[in-house]
Order: sequence, then C-alpha cells, then structure tokens
Amino acid sequence: MLQCSAEQMQRIGNDVFRGRLRRSLAGNDKDFAAMSPEAQKSFVIASHEQASRLGFRTEQGVAAYALGGLWLGVGFETSSPLLQRLLQSPIPEARKVHAMGDWVHDQLGPGSTPQSGDAALRRSLGQTVNWGINGP
Repeated sequence: MLQCSAEQMQRIGNDVFRGRLRRSLAGNDKDFAAMSPEAQKSFVIASHEQASRLGFRTEQGVAAYALGGLWLGVGFETSSPLLQRLLQSPIPEARKVHAMGDWVHDQLGPGSTPQSGDAALRRSLGQTVNWGINGP
C-alpha cells in the first residue's frame, strides 16, 4: 500500500493548486500569458509563498494576492503600513481579501497615492464590519 506523509501531501496539493493558478492567470492576463513558462512558474511560487507568509490559507486568498502581485509586484503590501497591519491582523480572511482588493484597485487607478489606497482600505473595512472582527 502506498503511503504519503503529510508533507508529501502538502507538496502535491501546492503543486496542483499552483498549476491551476498559473493556467488561470495565463488564460485571463495577456501579459502573464506572454511570460515564459519558467517565469510564470517562478511568479506563482513566489506569490503563493508570500501570500502564505501573510497568513492567506484559502485558494481565494492566495489567488487574490497573486493578482495584486501580478499588477503591482510581489511584495506590494510593503508600500502601505496600514495594508501590512491589515494583512497581519486576526480579522477573517474574507475581509482581508476584500479590503486588499479595494486597495489594489485604487492603486491601479490614475492619480492614486498611498493615502488614496489607505482611504480605500478604510472604506472597505467599514463596509465589511459585520463580517467579523474589527480591523487594524
């Protein structure tokens, strides 16, 4: 009988998820699709690892972080102390994903500033207060 350790199962699960994430990004973003397969794989691994360090545990959370990383660069959260605090806080992941998405959306707009991103983050947290624990 074949047996796999928990570590092996985790690696297999990560590989399967990363493959799905890479295919999804390639199918929906022409710039990502134009990257070499090696660059795509490296980006997905780096995004997944950074999202995990930030506490994202769900596929939705990791994928949302990867999108932000694709558009703003992996590690984009370091440009906002407020966003960093949010991502390290104990609030539910669904609220983090929603607020982070609003912050990223703001930063992609013309004339965005760190302050406008933080304002978008505060608005988002205010809109989702009934979802769970209060934000940072």
